[in-house]
Amino acid sequence: MNRVHNTGITHPKPFFTEQQGLEKKAELDRYMDKKMAEWKATVPFASHMSDPELHQAYYRRTLIEHVWRIRLSRVSQSKAIYKIAQISPRAAQDYAHYQADEMLHDKLYVSDCEAVGVSLKEIEETEPYLSTKLFEGFFYYALEHESAIAPVVSNYLVEYTQAKLQPTIVKSLQEKLGKEKVKGQAAHLHVDTTEDHSMEMWNVLVQLIFSEEDFQSVFKYIDDVQEILAMFFREIYEDTVAKHTRNAA
Repeated sequence: MNRVHNTGITHPKPFFTEQQGLEKKAELDRYMDKKMAEWKATVPFASHMSDPELHQAYYRRTLIEHVWRIRLSRVSQSKAIYKIAQISPRAAQDYAHYQADEMLHDKLYVSDCEAVGVSLKEIEETEPYLSTKLFEGFFYYALEHESAIAPVVSNYLVEYTQAKLQPTIVKSLQEKLGKEKVKGQAAHLHVDTTEDHSMEMWNVLVQLIFSEEDFQSVFKYIDDVQEILAMFFREIYEDTVAKHTRNAA
């Protein structure tokens, strides 16, 4: 009798063939396109970074929150690697490579913060929004009580949407602020696009889908993640735009 379990020793075979996987990816991508349209229609300031005029307080606070989200994700995503390694060694290896690319990218956003006058001290003294804490907390919950798919789905969603939206955003910020002040975000975008992080995340995700039920759960996790991210955008809008507009009236 061997009492050792959860070792990933079997190297499980994905549920979908390579061709089926690409078809399923296309289905998910269409779903995310629809969710992006919903986002644009319902979330305040959803497209603000591409607007002609940049709200400085909103932009600065967004940069600070990006720094915190990456820093906090270093821990939650490391836990995800540990959980995935118990299921699929190959998926864990691929996910670890992706996280290695992303893990220190807070430095890129710190550089952009400093370029617009936000010091490292100010970043350190700014507590993350509740929505950011809940975002990371959702991964801890899902990893312990539901599925290791959840954080992978989140990264797939983020990488897919950024590949579609971020080039326009970075170009717009460069035009408004100057290229020197957006170097960090431009570098981050360069890594994401040249290494095709969206496809990287799909290649990890498909290795963790072992049934049709698993695949259907991906749609639900997309909904969950988008809802929590929308909470952040509403929170930052209220904090930096709406509240100050009311006070000035």
